[in-house]
Amino acid sequence: MLSLTLILLQGMNPIIASAAIPGLGQLIEGNAGKARAFFIVEGSIWLAYAGFNYFGNELHSSARAFAIDHSGANAMRDDDEYFNALEDYMTTDDYNLQVERNASWLYPNDIEQQQEYIAEHAYYDEDVWSWDTLSNRTEYWEKRKSARENLRRAQFMPGFALINRVVSVLDVVLFTKEDKIHLDTRPGKIGIYLRF
Repeated sequence: MLSLTLILLQGMNPIIASAAIPGLGQLIEGNAGKARAFFIVEGSIWLAYAGFNYFGNELHSSARAFAIDHSGANAMRDDDEYFNALEDYMTTDDYNLQVERNASWLYPNDIEQQQEYIAEHAYYDEDVWSWDTLSNRTEYWEKRKSARENLRRAQFMPGFALINRVVSVLDVVLFTKEDKIHLDTRPGKIGIYLRF
């Protein structure tokens, strides 16, 4: 089985292999040290991606449960807009007052539009909240901020994986024993020649 795998690897194009899995092209070219380095970097990138996503989602859930416990927020809601408002306002009354001000500013001469805006954006009945302490609201904000930072970091990881592929491909193209890239100076053919 191992010999069959090695034969298949040797038959692959190192450049395409590196684009698919960084380090695989180096392994095909016989450079196990470089291949190991690219494999480690690639594995680290995807472990970081999984870790940042996991901790971001855990912190997000923890913050939501914390808000429900300490402000009486509606446990049935799961929209970000609602839980964002909990970060900025101690009570629903404070939030709704701001909504009324926004309605007046957006529609200064139209009472009907103001009422529609208020009905669409204000929270009543089971959606009301009131934080028990300012320090708990601050702790909630810190949890949500940390969750957002972790999830934002996770979004960068696919970009790093792409960079790792580009570097791996360039390494195969530029630093292998075989001459894959050279200048073509034949008459009428001046340019760079790349052999796959």
